[in-house]
Amino acid sequence: MGRDKDYILEDILKDSESLISEIEKIDEENGLLPEKVEETIKEDVKREEMQSLDFSTAIRANGYVEVYVSEDEMKATADFYPPSEGISDAGIEPGKPIEPEDVEKVLEKKGIVTGIDWNAISEAIFRCNTERTPVTGVTIARGKKPVDEIPPHFEIIEELLKSRKPIDTDSQRIDFKEISPFTLVNKGQVLARLVPKVPGAFGETVLGKAIPFKKASIPQLKPGKNVVVEADIAKAGCHGRFIYTDDSFWVSEVLEIKSDVDYHTGNIDFPGDVVIYGNVQDGFKVRAGGSIYCHKTLDASEVLCGGDLFVRLGIIGRKKGVVKVKGSVEAKFIENCYLEAGGNISIKTSILNSVVHSLKRVNLGEKGIIVGGKVFAQNGVEAAQLGTRVGPKTEIHCGIDFTIQQKLEWIRDKNIELAMKLNEIDRRIKDASTPSYIEKLKEVRKKLSQAIHKLNAASATMVNELDKNEEADVKVSASVYPGVYIEICHISYIVNRELKHCRFYLDKVKGKIAVEPLVV
Repeated sequence: MGRDKDYILEDILKDSESLISEIEKIDEENGLLPEKVEETIKEDVKREEMQSLDFSTAIRANGYVEVYVSEDEMKATADFYPPSEGISDAGIEPGKPIEPEDVEKVLEKKGIVTGIDWNAISEAIFRCNTERTPVTGVTIARGKKPVDEIPPHFEIIEELLKSRKPIDTDSQRIDFKEISPFTLVNKGQVLARLVPKVPGAFGETVLGKAIPFKKASIPQLKPGKNVVVEADIAKAGCHGRFIYTDDSFWVSEVLEIKSDVDYHTGNIDFPGDVVIYGNVQDGFKVRAGGSIYCHKTLDASEVLCGGDLFVRLGIIGRKKGVVKVKGSVEAKFIENCYLEAGGNISIKTSILNSVVHSLKRVNLGEKGIIVGGKVFAQNGVEAAQLGTRVGPKTEIHCGIDFTIQQKLEWIRDKNIELAMKLNEIDRRIKDASTPSYIEKLKEVRKKLSQAIHKLNAASATMVNELDKNEEADVKVSASVYPGVYIEICHISYIVNRELKHCRFYLDKVKGKIAVEPLVV
């Protein structure tokens, strides 16, 4: 077995090395000792000096408190000092502890009368007396701040301030076209409430001095255009866009879009008029309860207009665009689009490969042409040119109410579906063997027959309203090319040779379409 370690020697060596390491850190030139060494020296000196004191001459000290008032007199703090402990060998009794009465005297002397916290004072006294340790920086009194007077003012309903639809980040697909920065309101909707006046209240310093209150600076929002004030509530006087600034709020019946309709604006759905200064980009929808004015090109994915539609340039449908207008339409051209209008349709240059419906008249300019597609105009069509020599088929339908025709076509399609179902039911009844099953089939057959009868009755009523204007005509100031199909009140005419400067109308006596020279 190896020789046992000499632990005493090891301790000596360890202490020596520690001592040497401290000495090595001494700065000989500047006479500086390591920081830890200096702290040790100070502590040793303190201890020795305290031990050298003659406590037999010590004087008994009572507990006491010192109070300080802040410069603005809104706060008072206190330092609590414990009594001396006394020295039994010298026969010196402990000092007197702090009493609440002692604090009262100091507060009275300082003139502190407001906001005194006796709970904090009691707790500090208890700690100081029992733990025999100073308790400093205790807040023992606070002044009372004045309360500002709040004048009566309107506050906008919170929902309107954050009405933009939040993005559902958990959704697998976010349609950013549906996210709009506009705040739209309905007629009668509450926009703001009147907050009544709140009286002010004087403040008071800890020394009891009164502090006057001020009048709060509250934005005075004034109700503007299309805002109706009833008692303490402001409501929208119309459908429109809600707008507010630092000093007013109102409802605009016109939505002005300075840029394009794109991902910055989202789809537009506005109850009033809409003015678009940029383009309407492909894929975006515009819905307006009033009229729409577009300064540039309308890339029509879906446009629904409750008033008139004016497009300074053209309407492009890209074969899928749908435009429905209750009023009139005015544009430079229409291309690859489906358009319905309750009023006149005025086009300056061309209608190309489009389906156009009007409950009034379709008018093109002096050089306006219609090539391809179908035009339905209840009161007639005017154009410079219909069709081309080798172009696509062009159809013109006049004199009818296209809305009724669409309903009749829907009834026809539904009747075909019902008839096919009826034939299938009859076949199953013939092949069925279970009486209860046959009864169910017969019940369904009865309902199908009633549905067909109902559609036929509706169709008979509508047919009488289909032909609206037997006076409708088609005027062509330049050329009509072979192959163009013209129909007035379901009387058809196919152009078989090029015609110029002519008018097509319904000869009711002969029951056919007649052609005559166009009188300018």
